[in-house]
Amino acid sequence: MKKILIFLILIFFFSNKTYSNTNIAFLDVQYIIDRSNLGIQYKKKIDNKVKEIQSKLNKSEIKIKEKEDEINNKKNILKKEEINLMVNELNNNLKEYQFLRRSLNEDLIKEKKLYSNKILEILNPLLTNYVEINNINLVIEKKNILVGIKTLDITSQILEIFNEETKKSN
Repeated sequence: MKKILIFLILIFFFSNKTYSNTNIAFLDVQYIIDRSNLGIQYKKKIDNKVKEIQSKLNKSEIKIKEKEDEINNKKNILKKEEINLMVNELNNNLKEYQFLRRSLNEDLIKEKKLYSNKILEILNPLLTNYVEINNINLVIEKKNILVGIKTLDITSQILEIFNEETKKSN
């Protein structure tokens, strides 16, 4: 009886095979956003905006520094009330500078998100079509993969398709 029970348990464990026909692939979306032709164009626009923002901020910083130097130079000459007025004006300029910096950075972040969303709007139907044609059941974001076979990475194929599609659209 004991031998039969052990035999049945062994058969149960060794006969439990799983067969899987699930096709899985992974994709690096950020790579496509950064390295696609459209992504490179958007990156250039953002870089130009960053230079513009830095230029505006540098002008404000120079004005603030000049005002600070003026206060330091006239500290011993002017009355206390006049110095206080100049310090208050400097503080107001600093607040304006901080507000300008914050708002320009928020605008830049919004623009980056907008460009990424535009790329994703184009990428999504292309990816869906690719998955259907190649009979892939599941696509996983590459950043969530610990280890995987390189043949499961479809990033380069999707990047080529994306670049071709955006060339046609332009």
